[in-house]
Amino acid sequence: MVERLKHRAVSLLRWSEQYVKTDMVYLASVFFWGNITVVTTSVLALLLSIAYANLLPKDVYGTYQYLIALSGLVSAFMLTGMGNAVVQAVARGYEGTLKAGFRAQLKWALVPALVSVGIAVYYFIHGNIEIGLGLLIIAACAPLAQAYGTYGSLLEGKRDFRRLFYFSFIVSTAPYVALLIVLWWVKIPVVLLLVNLGAGALAAIYAYRKTLALYKPNDRVDPKAIPYGRNLSILGAWGSILTQLDSIMVFHFLGPVPLAVYSFATLIPERLGGMFGFVGSASLPKFATQPLSYIQTHISSKILRVVLAGVAATLLYALCAPLFFKLLFPRYIDALQYTELYAPIIVLLAVTGITNSVFYAKRLVREIYLYSIAQPLLLVALQLPLILRWGIGGMVVARLITDIIAVSIMLFFIFRPLSRPESDDVISM
Repeated sequence: MVERLKHRAVSLLRWSEQYVKTDMVYLASVFFWGNITVVTTSVLALLLSIAYANLLPKDVYGTYQYLIALSGLVSAFMLTGMGNAVVQAVARGYEGTLKAGFRAQLKWALVPALVSVGIAVYYFIHGNIEIGLGLLIIAACAPLAQAYGTYGSLLEGKRDFRRLFYFSFIVSTAPYVALLIVLWWVKIPVVLLLVNLGAGALAAIYAYRKTLALYKPNDRVDPKAIPYGRNLSILGAWGSILTQLDSIMVFHFLGPVPLAVYSFATLIPERLGGMFGFVGSASLPKFATQPLSYIQTHISSKILRVVLAGVAATLLYALCAPLFFKLLFPRYIDALQYTELYAPIIVLLAVTGITNSVFYAKRLVREIYLYSIAQPLLLVALQLPLILRWGIGGMVVARLITDIIAVSIMLFFIFRPLSRPESDDVISM
């Protein structure tokens, strides 16, 4: 019975390919395995958010979110782009790039870890023990989570989305489960940070070792992958640093309570937008083996379908948000106006996922440079005056305007006529 249904489903998907011009069996497989993890973690994130909203005072939650923002700031200085470089290399048979990328990440992480310790000492000297301890925890856990988290790049490059689901499920859910357990008794931001980052790091270590044991990657290393991953990381660091500034700016200009409100306003729209990430994950290995000219010809229909799905999700969320907040987050009902305003970010994040996959797969380093510098600069240029003028609403508007312009820039880069021969060359720094 099960096999018969599976066969009919595959036949139906193959039949639909003549109309959508896409490998629907492959896409459905990625959607199934990838989104089981996303849906599961989204449900856990919702449960955790309900617990935060009802168990933690707003100032405590705001301080915790500030520590999370500091963690993202420190992590931005690590080789965060190495994962995409490994995916691109593994897709072409260079499986040994996984271990090479792992070693490079650990070495590089020593610098931001030491900087984090130095800043912690500054906070200790000025009497802020809580923030100082949080930075020490970040220095210890963030490098491990980042480096060991590269396990997924091997599985994604090999298109083994079933195993990727199993391990991603463990890594993604571990922090949520740990926090849900301790949140009933613990109301201290720095302890919650330790539970979050510690559980994530331990789960990533387990997944990395199991991936090596099960897959036994070959020793072939792409010599261009590590420089490429370093380039991507440097480019991404600039954007990551500045995009973390929204929480830091809200904390410093408005305080921990407005930061808690802002966090709840942006939480669900960004989660829904992230659910479209499977499209980019599915596309990257294929884009890595296709000429850019071919991608330019066939990607328009994919983007259009993603936009239509994103618009539907945006409208549905905007309609459901009032009831959702009234039932689940009654203490944060003041965030409702901001989350409805922020809802279009779902569409923008959905499109960004697939356009980013083209950039990374085809190693468009020059274009990534321009995009990565322009987008965060514009974001900060808008955020600073708008937060001083309109508070949380100004932050939301700044993010929407910035992402609209950023998506437009990426689409321009993808569809413009080729100005140089297609090549796998990586621009060195």
